[in-house]
Amino acid sequence: MSIRENRVVQTLRTGGTVLSSSVRLPEAGLCEILGYAGFDFVLLDCEHGAVDPSTLDRMVQSCFAGGTVPVVRMLRPRDPEAVMLALDLGVQGILIPHCRTADDARALRQAALYPPAGNRGFGPGRGTRWGRVPTAEYFRGINDTIFLFALIEDPEAIDQIDEIAGAGLDCLWVGTGDLALAYGVPGERKHPRVMQAAQKILDACKRHNIAAGWPASDADDAKWAMAQGYRAIGYGGAESYIMQQSRQFLGALGRT
Repeated sequence: MSIRENRVVQTLRTGGTVLSSSVRLPEAGLCEILGYAGFDFVLLDCEHGAVDPSTLDRMVQSCFAGGTVPVVRMLRPRDPEAVMLALDLGVQGILIPHCRTADDARALRQAALYPPAGNRGFGPGRGTRWGRVPTAEYFRGINDTIFLFALIEDPEAIDQIDEIAGAGLDCLWVGTGDLALAYGVPGERKHPRVMQAAQKILDACKRHNIAAGWPASDADDAKWAMAQGYRAIGYGGAESYIMQQSRQFLGALGRT
């Protein structure tokens, strides 16, 4: 038996585009549904959501049940033990928020990858399919299945974006919400200053041959982003879809 493949890594490293959505609430079934819907990966939000390790374990299993790749948005991105635990539970990708320097990006690689590429501690369970994958085979291939990316959402990161883009991650994601806050225009995700920063991120990713990520507000926004060269597109979250569809139904019946 072989280690589990990661189609997100495979797609991005061959120049393709991946689509994602997210889950904040500790409801594993939502991950399964998003997988069946067709998203390439589901972002399990431990930064803004109510996800603890035991819940994360169930959400990872549900992602696999739905045929999608589980990726975690870390609550403690600079804690190597937290990164290791998420990977040991079977997560196939790590997103760190507020990546401000190349050292932040390199620290993620160190925590997520086994030696000699990093210094992750050995303790896998699900990664070896609970012992079915020989240890030697596991070590030969597991580092290449891990998707590493960072949110660029601070002005200081924009100032050194080339160094960050060259630090060995697979993708840099534009954090439009926090950039808008930092530039004094809260909620204005398409403000010119935010879009200028986004362009710098995209250009740096192209120079370093890694993917750039964009948080799309709708299908037209996603199409625009892909036309610009973004190759990782995120769209909302399961909770927002429930609200949108509920309001659409109730609004049609006069419930405002």
